[in-house]
Amino acid sequence: MKNYSQNIVSGIIKSKTEVLVGANILAKPLTKGAKFSYAVTNVNGKYTLKLTKNALYKFTISFVGCITLKEDILLNTSKLTKNFNLKEDPNELQEIIINYKEPIVVKKDTTTYRVKSFVNGKEHKLREVLKKLPGVEVDRNGNVTVKGKKVTTVLVENKEFFTGDSKLAVNNIPADVVKEIQVIEDYHESDLLKGFETSEEVALNINLKEDKKQFAFGDMEIGAGIKDRYIFHPTLFKYSKKTSYSFIGDANNTSNKSFTLKDYINYEGGLDTDNLSEIFSSSVAKLLRNKEFYDNKHYFGGLNFQYETNPKNRWTAFFIALQDKTDVAQQQNNDYIIDDIQEQRVTHENLNQSVLLGKLQLKSAPSKKLRIKLENKLEIISGLNNLENESNLINNNNLIFSKNNNVNTLSLQSGLKIERKINEYHTSQAKLHVKFSKVSENQKWLANNNIFSSQIPITPSANLNVTQNIENKKYEFKSLLKHFWIVNPVNHLFFSLKNNLFATDYNNNIQQLLIGENKIFDNFKNNSLDKQLFSSVCIKYKYLLGDVFFTTQLEYLNYIRSTSQFLEDKIYNNFFLLPQFEANWEIDNKRSLKFSYLLKNKFPRYQDFFINNSLHDFNAVRLGNINLRESNYHTFRIYFRKYQSYGWSFYPRINYKIIKSRLQNKYLSKGIYYINTPVNTTLPDKELNISTRVVYGYKYWRASLRTSYVNRNYVSFNANKEILATNNSFSVFGGFKSMYIKGPNIDVSFSHNYNTNKNLFFNSISDRTKFNLALDYDINDWQFKAETRYSYFKNKTSKTTNTFNETNASIFYQKEDSMWGFELKATNIGNNAHRISSSLSDILFYETKTRLFPRTILAKVVYKI
Repeated sequence: MKNYSQNIVSGIIKSKTEVLVGANILAKPLTKGAKFSYAVTNVNGKYTLKLTKNALYKFTISFVGCITLKEDILLNTSKLTKNFNLKEDPNELQEIIINYKEPIVVKKDTTTYRVKSFVNGKEHKLREVLKKLPGVEVDRNGNVTVKGKKVTTVLVENKEFFTGDSKLAVNNIPADVVKEIQVIEDYHESDLLKGFETSEEVALNINLKEDKKQFAFGDMEIGAGIKDRYIFHPTLFKYSKKTSYSFIGDANNTSNKSFTLKDYINYEGGLDTDNLSEIFSSSVAKLLRNKEFYDNKHYFGGLNFQYETNPKNRWTAFFIALQDKTDVAQQQNNDYIIDDIQEQRVTHENLNQSVLLGKLQLKSAPSKKLRIKLENKLEIISGLNNLENESNLINNNNLIFSKNNNVNTLSLQSGLKIERKINEYHTSQAKLHVKFSKVSENQKWLANNNIFSSQIPITPSANLNVTQNIENKKYEFKSLLKHFWIVNPVNHLFFSLKNNLFATDYNNNIQQLLIGENKIFDNFKNNSLDKQLFSSVCIKYKYLLGDVFFTTQLEYLNYIRSTSQFLEDKIYNNFFLLPQFEANWEIDNKRSLKFSYLLKNKFPRYQDFFINNSLHDFNAVRLGNINLRESNYHTFRIYFRKYQSYGWSFYPRINYKIIKSRLQNKYLSKGIYYINTPVNTTLPDKELNISTRVVYGYKYWRASLRTSYVNRNYVSFNANKEILATNNSFSVFGGFKSMYIKGPNIDVSFSHNYNTNKNLFFNSISDRTKFNLALDYDINDWQFKAETRYSYFKNKTSKTTNTFNETNASIFYQKEDSMWGFELKATNIGNNAHRISSSLSDILFYETKTRLFPRTILAKVVYKI
């Protein structure tokens, strides 16, 4: 018997004059049963391979501009140092093709998978192809992760697919049109900045089969089921050298939605912490937020068109239209912990929303040293939310009312970006962005008695009718000038000058509609013009010391805020020095260690300064604070990554955050009614997040383990005094997935989350256990899929338990080379009716029981175009 223990081979690859950074070395075993591996040299030209001892390998070493070197090596020692010298090649080098079982193309930051070696031809959509690629993971929501990094942009034939979000791509692009999938790390939209800035962006580029570039392709999916369920889902794609277009349609009354809050956030610019809180608090987000509903009518259409007038100019336009009708039902048990009052609240919501999004973009490359991007966006959204509420107060009267919320939004924005490469060492960038948005909102409460707090002087009436009208106009102007200077290969300097102006014109009033007159509540009327100017100068220094990249940045920020309310003006001006530091050690092409420190400020929102009351709900009144100041966020991160396509991969991470002068609501409660006012805390918040992910990958299966611990110590208020509260959460996840090209595949996972929330008045302890099992089996022309998701929730404080078990299954038949396919699909086979969750705030502990979408059985016909 041969000894196949591990052997480490390392060395340096260089040319006649210098070491080669990014050279590819492929070790293909010639001995049966030995391990295959490959590597890319680091900044010092070094490589490391872990191979099978006592095995014969064929080494292939390549680099752009050099002659490919091949050599057979027998590994008969535990450690071997082997250096290679490459000779210059007058001809351009072809990419190195890893063609041993898993065809992979490796070229610097780009890894290309040749799809046909990983699939069996039974896959329907891109999602199913990606799941079979080594190092690639796809979750239920369509998020794609490669080598531990999240994919941020999806391209088709190097052109952005709609918004670039992965969800639309993985769920709609047919599997049989894909030739290659490229993973591009350190992705830059513009090639001129490559090498100047390090990007955390990861792009997925889909290359199509040659015969699919000449004709339109797609599929048509039509289905019907019990209880009048239906689905109509057409897709059509056409890609050519100059012109390409994509169309995605979806009409259904099932539990599936093609466009959600996540997609809207991506359209608005993604998870940018500077605008994320503003998006979440917007009226539009409230309409799109609901994930769990028991009835739904969803109509979606998206058109993406791209045209190259010449090799230097490419026009892109897309439009997304959505109409949604959703019904939500919840039962909530509320425990107002300060006044020790219990409330049972039942709500039924009917949401109707219409969305139109559009973008027109021009990308131009007039010369090799100039890039221009011009972009215009349009957003029109309208929504009507009808809410029926019944609140049962223990030992008190019931509160029964309805609320209608009508929202209309218009947004226009334009952006211009110019990048100019002056010479080999200097490149400059200029950005300009303007935006106008207008939100008109009408809220109406209807009841048979007074449901509001005593803060509102309601006139007694048998038919209570209270309305709130809101009009909000926002103006944004952003400019950025940036210059990149390569002083020498190991020292880079960046300079930037930024000016951002935000103006918000907000007006609202509340009135009670009475017979013959309207009663206006002046102390609930707000008229605010808020202006913020951020002006900053920043210098960044990036240098290489050994194998470690160090980046230090210092930003000088001058902040001016002007707030005008009822002819009263208040101006606040301050300046800040905001440092950043990062150390990034690229140990080799598969291992890296990163440490970073960041200081940022978070400034109050315009509504936090209102000098009059504002009504947030029938029992919630908010009063602003004109003396608020900014919060300071100190963030420390350390992250290690060790990646292997096959074998062990590790991703431990530690985040620690200190928040000083955090904006926190101070509550004054009376029964179920309360007033909250934002204040700056004097005691700091502290948050520690420790997580790790371990993956073991083999060609035909992958196992993973994730653990996470979060400890948060924060400030809450009681009688105007700051008190400390804590939140602790521990979670563990284990999963196993097989990826056999033929034969059955299994995907099984187990997770457990333990959470404690504690403050001076209340202690909540809850845990949730989940078990998921999915089976996928292809045999001849048939495909069988089944999954079950089990969840057990328990709150030890309220002694509430809930068991949730959802089972889905489908049978698909398509004869080889046939254009027709047939599917029988069932979801929520057990017809689970509810799901329970719980949460704790400063004044309220609540448990929510949400009605779920019922059992659905559909028979579908699919026609491939």
